[in-house]
Amino acid sequence: MNHRLSAALADRYRIERKLGAGGMATVYLAHILPLFDSETADAIQMSDLLLDEGVFVTGFGFPVVPHGTARLRCQISAAHMRDDLDHAVRAIRKVGLSIGVIR
Repeated sequence: MNHRLSAALADRYRIERKLGAGGMATVYLAHILPLFDSETADAIQMSDLLLDEGVFVTGFGFPVVPHGTARLRCQISAAHMRDDLDHAVRAIRKVGLSIGVIR
């Protein structure tokens, strides 16, 4: 595995641990970090609010995924700096708490 991919995966795992500790469930191990939500409207709202916080993630739901399993799709890249990723974690926690998807 090359250094850039290795670094991107390490950062992805780091974010998953931080978000998991903050109450957000994650799905599987890869450079793409899907965060579970429950309803499509919540995922879309969270995506919009995160963009206001300077974090671009895609919210999607049915028919892409089954009803009740809407998700945010976060993609971690070797181009992201740790400060960028820490900002994303803070924003996801803030927005998730504000709309009730993190309790």
